[in-house]
Amino acid sequence: MKKTSLIIFLFISYFFLWPRFLSASVLAVKYSLVAPNPPYTRGQTIRFTINIDTQGATIKTGQIGMTYETQYLEFVSTTPGNAMTTVSTSQLEGGKLLLSGENTTGFSGAGVFAYVDLKLIATSAGETELCVLWAPSITPTTIPTTTAPTSPPTTGAPTSVPQPTKLPTSGEVKKTNAAVFFGFIFIITFSLFRFLNKNVLFKKSKKT
Repeated sequence: MKKTSLIIFLFISYFFLWPRFLSASVLAVKYSLVAPNPPYTRGQTIRFTINIDTQGATIKTGQIGMTYETQYLEFVSTTPGNAMTTVSTSQLEGGKLLLSGENTTGFSGAGVFAYVDLKLIATSAGETELCVLWAPSITPTTIPTTTAPTSPPTTGAPTSVPQPTKLPTSGEVKKTNAAVFFGFIFIITFSLFRFLNKNVLFKKSKKT
């Protein structure tokens, strides 16, 4: 019995000798899988951490796939990390998990997407890659950036101001002044002629 327990312990310690860092990218969002440090024992629940780095983008939802070896591990549960408010898990065939996270206020930067708890059920010694990440076809939802305000429509060109009436040139002014002058002389001459004519007629009438 002690020999069997020792073999199982050596198998588990060797199997988890080094943490496995696996990464998968979905567009600008980057995910990475981190395994905890050994030692472990058969029947123990092991928590794997899925980290997320939005690479500067702000996201409200995210999805990542995870595959585990069903002959060594058994799925237990998932817990959202600090990057997501909720995380739901869909169990697919062949030891595949599809994790969908949501953050209603949006998340930007690096953090923990989710924790995945798997139970170690290995019964024999061996070495394999327990878990890997895979990118689903659905891309994360990003928050649209604020667009610059649209410029107001330009008004049409203003109606041209009507040009003022052309002022008379100097030559026209001289002609006008000359006409006024000769008209004035004519009136004076005509008035003087009538005055003299009346005086002459008056004197003639007195003599008769």
